[in-house]
Amino acid sequence: MIVNIIRTTPGVLMLIPVFLLSLWMRKKKALRSTTEAQEPEEIELDSDPEYENVSHTAAQTEDREEQGDMV
Repeated sequence: MIVNIIRTTPGVLMLIPVFLLSLWMRKKKALRSTTEAQEPEEIELDSDPEYENVSHTAAQTEDREEQGDMV
């Protein structure tokens, strides 16, 4: 029983500084984000869509196929 306590004590003692370090880093990050002035990001909007009208293209190919069948 005493051996198990001796084994777990260093593990617990090592976790405490890690926990405190993580809390300190979170606090530091929170303070830094509130003190900096956040500038709005500019987003460019493209007026040209990067896609083509698929239904229009499909209708053209169907028309061509129908015309080819008639000839």
